[in-house]
Amino acid sequence: MRIEPGQPRIIPSTTAAGVPSRSFRSLVWAHRLHAPEARTLLVNAWTAVVGNLPAARTSALLTAHWALETDAGRSMPGYNFAGIKASPAAAGKSFPTIEGHGANRREISARFRSYESAEAGAHDYVRLLATRYPDAVAAAQAGDSAGFVRALAHGGYFTAAPESYAAGLEQRLASIEQNAARGGFAEPTAPGSLARAALEGVLHALRAPEDG
Repeated sequence: MRIEPGQPRIIPSTTAAGVPSRSFRSLVWAHRLHAPEARTLLVNAWTAVVGNLPAARTSALLTAHWALETDAGRSMPGYNFAGIKASPAAAGKSFPTIEGHGANRREISARFRSYESAEAGAHDYVRLLATRYPDAVAAAQAGDSAGFVRALAHGGYFTAAPESYAAGLEQRLASIEQNAARGGFAEPTAPGSLARAALEGVLHALRAPEDG
């Protein structure tokens, strides 16, 4: 469930008293990741949680889901990789979001999980899939994007129209795979460092337009 960045919102400051808090929009841009960084972090998280290195199609699918839920990194405050809501006891902050579709579509304020680092956000996302959406993990392992969306919909992960959500995921997935095919960024073969991913992201941005 994507956090909506439409209007600047004031976020309570976590800094010392007297320091102005930043707007929602500035927080989003300050924390932005790009697809190569996100993909490397997701490969690392999958390897740690699931216990094996994901196939290229699997990592592309997870990255496409990240891109769909965060508008390709533009809207992921608190390093939240996929619009994961916070339970009352979990660390999180409230942001506007859209729920439902059609006549039931509405903007609400909801609490979303926040993390200390991008690595922690990626790890918790994959852990959530593994513990609460095992059929989505199985579909991702098989490279089945349609099955991945069906499993998420069945588990109540999102409230958007399933056909629209699936179309959005497929669009992101196609873009990511096309970028990889033309050398936009290398297919991950082993867990890498965030520094290397960041460098790849910069080089990719200089070479060609990226998905977000």
